[in-house]
Amino acid sequence: MISQLHHNTKLNIIKIFLLLISIKLVFSIDPPQTDFDCISKIKIKFGTTIDLSQICNSPGVCDPLTGSIIKLAIFPSDINGAPTLLINDITCFPSLQDLTIQYIPVENGFIYFNFPSINSMTLKNTMNSLPNGIIQQLPNYDHFELSTEEIEGTTLNLVNIVNVKSFKSSLGYMWLISDAIQIGTNVKTTTLEISAHNYPVLTNYPQFETVFMNFNDNFDKTSIINFKTIGANVMRIKHNIGTSSTTEFYGHLNNKIKKLYIDSRLSTPTGYFDFSNNTNYEYLQLSDCQDFNFNGIFPILNIQKNISVLLFQGSFTVFPPISQWGDVNNFVKLSSMSLYLPLPNFTGSGEYYLLNGNYISGSIDDSWCNTEINVAYNQLTGTIPSCFTCYFNNPGVDGVDPLPAYWMFDRFEGNQFTNHNRSVACTTFFPRVTVLQRNPLQIKVFGKDIGYDSRNWLINGTIGSSDVKKVLIGREYHLTFNSYNFDSVDYFSVLFKLPNNTMYTFPVMERNPILTRISIKSQYTVFIEGSYFPSYLGYNETTITVGTIACSVTQSSFFNITCSTFASTPFEVSTKLPFSIIIGSKINRVFIDSNQNRVNEKQCLNGCTDFNHGICDMNTGICQCDSKYQGKDCSIPVLSCPSNSMTNICSGNGDCNTITGECICNSDYQSEDCSVPFIGCPIDSKGRICYGFGTCNNITGICKCDDDHQSSNCSIPLVKCPSIVPSLECSGYGQCENTTGICDCEYLSFSDDCSLHNCLEPNCNSNGKCDLSLGKCKCNSLFTGDDCLIPLHFVSSIIPSLETGGEATFYGHFGDSHTNLTLTIDNLPCPITFNSSSIINCTAPPGKGIKSITIKQNDIIWSGKDIYKYIGNDLKCPNDCSNNGRCNKTTLECECYPNFGSFDCSGSIGNTPNSNVTIGTNSSSTTIKNQEINFQIYYKQLLEVDYNGKIIKQYPLNNNWNSNKSSSSSSSSSSLDQIEHIFTQSINDGNNQCKIISNIKEIIKKQEITFADTIFKLEPNSIKLTISIQNYTYQNNLNTLKLEMVASVDQDDEENDNECNENESNLDTSNTNDLSVFNYIKISKNNKLFSGRFINRVLSDGVSTFLSSTTKSSSTSDAIIITLNLPHCKKECVIDPDFSLLVTPEFQQNCEKDDNNKKYFIPVAVVVSVVGATAIAGAAYLIYRKKFIENQLKVRLKVLKN
Repeated sequence: MISQLHHNTKLNIIKIFLLLISIKLVFSIDPPQTDFDCISKIKIKFGTTIDLSQICNSPGVCDPLTGSIIKLAIFPSDINGAPTLLINDITCFPSLQDLTIQYIPVENGFIYFNFPSINSMTLKNTMNSLPNGIIQQLPNYDHFELSTEEIEGTTLNLVNIVNVKSFKSSLGYMWLISDAIQIGTNVKTTTLEISAHNYPVLTNYPQFETVFMNFNDNFDKTSIINFKTIGANVMRIKHNIGTSSTTEFYGHLNNKIKKLYIDSRLSTPTGYFDFSNNTNYEYLQLSDCQDFNFNGIFPILNIQKNISVLLFQGSFTVFPPISQWGDVNNFVKLSSMSLYLPLPNFTGSGEYYLLNGNYISGSIDDSWCNTEINVAYNQLTGTIPSCFTCYFNNPGVDGVDPLPAYWMFDRFEGNQFTNHNRSVACTTFFPRVTVLQRNPLQIKVFGKDIGYDSRNWLINGTIGSSDVKKVLIGREYHLTFNSYNFDSVDYFSVLFKLPNNTMYTFPVMERNPILTRISIKSQYTVFIEGSYFPSYLGYNETTITVGTIACSVTQSSFFNITCSTFASTPFEVSTKLPFSIIIGSKINRVFIDSNQNRVNEKQCLNGCTDFNHGICDMNTGICQCDSKYQGKDCSIPVLSCPSNSMTNICSGNGDCNTITGECICNSDYQSEDCSVPFIGCPIDSKGRICYGFGTCNNITGICKCDDDHQSSNCSIPLVKCPSIVPSLECSGYGQCENTTGICDCEYLSFSDDCSLHNCLEPNCNSNGKCDLSLGKCKCNSLFTGDDCLIPLHFVSSIIPSLETGGEATFYGHFGDSHTNLTLTIDNLPCPITFNSSSIINCTAPPGKGIKSITIKQNDIIWSGKDIYKYIGNDLKCPNDCSNNGRCNKTTLECECYPNFGSFDCSGSIGNTPNSNVTIGTNSSSTTIKNQEINFQIYYKQLLEVDYNGKIIKQYPLNNNWNSNKSSSSSSSSSSLDQIEHIFTQSINDGNNQCKIISNIKEIIKKQEITFADTIFKLEPNSIKLTISIQNYTYQNNLNTLKLEMVASVDQDDEENDNECNENESNLDTSNTNDLSVFNYIKISKNNKLFSGRFINRVLSDGVSTFLSSTTKSSSTSDAIIITLNLPHCKKECVIDPDFSLLVTPEFQQNCEKDDNNKKYFIPVAVVVSVVGATAIAGAAYLIYRKKFIENQLKVRLKVLKN
């Protein structure tokens, strides 16, 4: 003990020594020389009382490590003649963080200067140096205060303080405005304290932490509408403080404030205020309610329960509805009220109610036990409910009691109660505790008069809770003990310090009472020991029966019970008397020896399993099993055996095993209940049942032979027949002779295992082959049916009628069977005048445009979507030949005037720069390079689609070509007419053996060609493409093909010496029209025209027919895709487009002169003529790759140079 004392003394000396050193270090530090010089100038300039030798002695003024001045307050010696504080007076403090000045004018712009280290600035009375207030945005501050009367009447735009976290202006009432801000603007202001004349509009401002608004008599009441735009966690409003003026209540207008304090005398309203929609409020305090009532009633209705309500200085003729206010987390306070009304019964759920000093009369009903109250200094009489008197010695509780020294006893003083004394005994305390969660431990404390303070409840007498949830005030609490668990605990104790310092034991889980010893004290009294008994007398309803006599409980705890009977009904004396105890819904039953002074304490094995299996005799320790169970612990069921007899076990033909419930049959019987006679099967000389080659069915006495034997006794071997189906003989198409193993096949079936089958029509009418594995015809793609006689008809080409109707011819495959043949055009009948296997003639109804057709025969329908085009005569030439040519009304082609070209005569001939043509040997693509512009044409892909346009097959064509040959031809020996390139590729996809041939011709001289009965001209330097698709095999006779072609354009800026012609690309598809003979597209780039032409006809199996097409822009690049929708060609489709390159009239041959006002126009045109034979569609892409940024930059640089 002496050694320990010596050690403690030594430690205290060391602590004191270290403390003295730290004090010396703090108060001996000096500021750096620069800071010292700076503050010396301040002292001289303003005559302050700063003691230069003790600058750092005041806490917080200097940095404790460097000595730099971090906090400075400047007060002049002459408040009426202080010089102006300059920016340079402060910038010499490099580490200054907090600046306060008073009675000192500041330099113009001082408050807007961004002092690097200052985060807090306070200006009080700036001596008229800020007459206009704050007129521009302040720099970043954690705190900024401007309290000076000279800003009275000035205007403050709140946008100017968005960089200040906490802004205060308590002197000088200002007019507030706020420029509109966008949602998401970085507003740093969280605290706002302002004296003002009005409310500003704060829409889109973020939620403030605190807003304090102080108004005087000049308050603009019309700005109250802006109150609803303010969002704040806490807001305090003051109106006309210190005067008798009143202010109207407008708190109901806001849905964004959480806590609202109104420190104003509220005026008498003309009606009620509805708070139904004000779910935002958590706290409402009204400081002066002396006039705030409507006909003597508190005028705010439907206040939400999650709001704490505080009212001061009021007078009402009807008691405020305080039961409607507050919940388990919110309270109600009435103070300094002149109520003179009786205290109503409590029907609410608030946490506590502070009602002291309000002239309340009457008595306290027991309903107030469901909350906490303070009713001191009222006019109450009668008795205080026991829920409170039991806890008069409970120490003060924060919030409920005004001071820590208060007791619950003090909450009722100043009244006329008859039981207001600490000596009142508590006899109504009945706590109950259950476990809600084992880990971490959570318990529920509930019951009658359990109190309000969880500090009184300790697990095992020492452990207090770490968290408390108030579920029902005064009735139910949930306590959590984060550092404890009950994982291996069966029961526990709780010390209730108040009211009676009592410890009770409770179970973790309710279970049947455990009996360890039953002592017969007399013929009238029994003492029972064990566990899981009622924690105290009256805790649970308990029934104890000894034999047939009820024994009343006289004492109870968790571990023992005493019960007694009346003297007139003593216990029966027996060595084996039934005993039962029922606690609530839990029960235990045993047998005992009831002789006096007998102690029954012998336990049975496993407690006889449970009460349904058996009952323990605590005198002998032996189980008495129920009739359905057996064994020492009654755990084995007594099982009955099956029987077909109501009186005999096992049908009278065997014995029962009660442990397994199975019959042991006599030798002449079998089955589960021994009711079936046992019949034997044949045996051979060796005693083998079924001759050793089978199993015996002892019910019938019949052998079941194995797979290699047969006959009734399994003595004859079995020979199997061949079969492709293991479970069937002869593959299921014949009978097996098991003695020889040879199949006898059914009609049409043959082979040794009968697995092959002839068709009814052996050669399938030459339209297919017989599938011998199925015995069914497998027809080719042109026929269907069991015998391949029904044609799968389709149309490959059409010669349409005029728009007035008339004869139309349809070519295709129609077969020789034409049952119920009909043909419709746009759902209108076309009466058939002639038909054969390849031609149908009919009389078409009048019509116009493009239509779909349907052919039906042999109950098979074939439809062609948009393949019939009426012949019209009201079409025009494209763009009316651009006024540079004449329209040929017969061919609908433009005949251009001299020096003009292209399909609409929009191009210029003779001024076009020379082009270079490159043919890709693998891609079959054509690239035309003209100065800085590159045009490219290639076939992208071939698609097979169904009637609805869904893609069935897709074959990429680009980069899959084989170059066969290149050749040139001429009409004279002096010059070439054209250069020809031929490419091929094949589609090998299952049965599809399709061949595609691409022919590319560079036209040198002007030519006139005929294609699909259409004559058209090819200009020099154009490109003519022909593609043939042969012998394509369709997945379905309703399917068709689509061919996609791509045309693209881009620009080499590095080689661009053509800036004067430079212009953006322009795509013109206005002349794409399926009703015309030709379709055209045109693209302009740098005053060059690239045109494309394609004919709305296709050669399908050698016959000219209509072809539809579509154009679209590429989604991934600057391009155009032209898709040609081909008919159902069987043998060959041929497509014949051509392309040409010209320039616009605006094209300049050289660019030495730069005309900044010239408009540049660059066209590109694509012309495609299509002839289809088997299944091809043509498509064309035009890709314009624009380098907008680089081109614009070049133009600007050129302008600067000039």
